[in-house]
Amino acid sequence: MIMKKTKYFPVMTDDLKVNTILDFDIFMQTNNNIVLFRKGNHPFTEETLDNLAEHKVRTIFISEDEKEKFEKYYRTLHDSTNIGVSMKGCEAPFDNPENIEKYYKSHFNYYPIEKSNLLPGSKVDFNVYKKLDIDVELYFSPHNENDLSDIVPEDVHSSPFPIVIHNDEIPLYKEYIKNISVEYAKKDGYPLESQYSIIRENSKFIIKDILNDPRSGEVTQKASELVETLISSILDNQTNFYSLLKITTHDYYTYTHSLNVCSMSIGLGTQLKLKRDPDLIELGLGALLHDVGKCSIEPRILNKPGKLTEDEYKNVQNHVLASKELLEDSNIQIPQKSTITIMQHHEKLSGNGYPNKLRGNQVHLYGRIGAIVDFYDALTTERPYKKAYSPFEAFQLLSEVKEDYDQQLIKKFIVMLGTQGSR
Repeated sequence: MIMKKTKYFPVMTDDLKVNTILDFDIFMQTNNNIVLFRKGNHPFTEETLDNLAEHKVRTIFISEDEKEKFEKYYRTLHDSTNIGVSMKGCEAPFDNPENIEKYYKSHFNYYPIEKSNLLPGSKVDFNVYKKLDIDVELYFSPHNENDLSDIVPEDVHSSPFPIVIHNDEIPLYKEYIKNISVEYAKKDGYPLESQYSIIRENSKFIIKDILNDPRSGEVTQKASELVETLISSILDNQTNFYSLLKITTHDYYTYTHSLNVCSMSIGLGTQLKLKRDPDLIELGLGALLHDVGKCSIEPRILNKPGKLTEDEYKNVQNHVLASKELLEDSNIQIPQKSTITIMQHHEKLSGNGYPNKLRGNQVHLYGRIGAIVDFYDALTTERPYKKAYSPFEAFQLLSEVKEDYDQQLIKKFIVMLGTQGSR
């Protein structure tokens, strides 16, 4: 049997737009060979572009078999009337296309950091910005821009603004965090809040990496190690683990949401006296990866600053089945029970959930936990266009839909969070 030789055509990286979904594989040339660089159905992020630039790659290759897909992508990209999502449901200031573009630019290109990880009086070698509603403003800088200092202000922790850095400077921030950790470790009485803050930040780095490249062979190892760390942190300090959830970001990010859902699911699991191994590990791993399929959704839809249209909502709902396909087609090897949280966190006991409209006892304990925690965190996370619900308001809403969620689990969840203070 004669194997058909694959043919490729070249494309300049300038012809690809950051933060769009490429539904075709992209290849690069190395040593006269064409090798796979990135599978399709993934966001083309700034990090991906930077990775190519680091290797001095300006031209990538696409299989002739997927030429039609690329041409469709290119036409859509260069249609001046297309901004990616419908403006329906967007209120001021997001009813203005220019403001929406500013919002997306600040949301996609900047990374929210923990204020508590910035040590007043220390020097930084990266720019720090205040995150405004739809834009950013330089706060302090090592480059003496606008007469700003490279010294972290004494009042940084009380700043009313969320703090962000550019994605390009995340490596510098990681090094800063590493050095700060060493400084804290030298002092007597390493503050518990500081320990948790650094755990949170390092956890967010790991989850962000996983979601950026979920087909990586390192996903299982990274996710498993992170879950083990979170379980240890929670079991060692059950009365203080709520500190893991004190993530202060203005916008909703999938990786912070994933960290919250994982931490709270493990917390609820400990309240239910589940065994560490395998129960908490399986539950935590599924909770951590519960939204992994969102990497296949157009980022502008996923992060739309307004109410989704019916078509957009259906698109977002597809993330559950996308997660299943991703798990089946990739190198992610996780326990079978961990997939339950991933597949069932949008199911409802009434049968009105998705994707399989499971009812009552058809919804596993892990699915019930995932559904409650996912819904609670979504409600209590602030969005640029919507104020966050208070914990009381969120629990009131959960209790009003008795037919959808396990009310006994909700009571346990309330008790668990009640011992941790208020959010």
